Amino acid sequence: MAKVLGLREQRVQFFYDTDFITDGVTAATDTANLAVAQKNLFSDARAGNLLRTNLQGPGQLLSDQTFLTFAVRHEVMFYTTANSTTWSGGGLNNIAELAIWTLSTSTFQFQVDTKIEFEGPLTMTPAGGGPFGFVSDSANPLITNGEPSAPSIYVLPLPIAITKRQAIAMIEKKYVWDSIDVAAAINAAEVGKMMRAYIDGYNTRDVQ
Repeated sequence: MAKVLGLREQRVQFFYDTDFITDGVTAATDTANLAVAQKNLFSDARAGNLLRTNLQGPGQLLSDQTFLTFAVRHEVMFYTTANSTTWSGGGLNNIAELAIWTLSTSTFQFQVDTKIEFEGPLTMTPAGGGPFGFVSDSANPLITNGEPSAPSIYVLPLPIAITKRQAIAMIEKKYVWDSIDVAAAINAAEVGKMMRAYIDGYNTRDVQ
């Protein structure tokens, strides 16, 4: 469909890409869900599966779209499932330790074009939405990154602008600390697990 010349629309819409979403031990051949020391989200996003991403093209917004990023968010969940028959967590003792180590020893770098615009630990960018649980209130706890409420979202004092056809990437890094390889522990854990990165803000696009 042809676009309407001279007319553009602005909408509030986040974009996301998924590091992993799987259940049970992750095989080395499952490259889509394998936790690795570094993975560049958004760079290789493929349209067609909204469970994983809503970016329409790899590494950039399509057409003449622009975006003002007001928040970076990370959704991280670990939970027991029917397949969680045994525990193997790469040196960690339980799901709570896996969640804490993952959040505490993983970092991100939000890159626009060739510059790192925003970086830090995952704990600084909670999801601000989704499931939430405490270790002490259930035999099968659900551990997430942040309480599901708007105040949990860290809003940037100044927006990060993505102009037309600029490359974007969320560089996710998982470290080895105190002899614990966090990526290996995630892959070894026989539980449900998910990690997504979001950029949240105002999207401006052509009207068609």
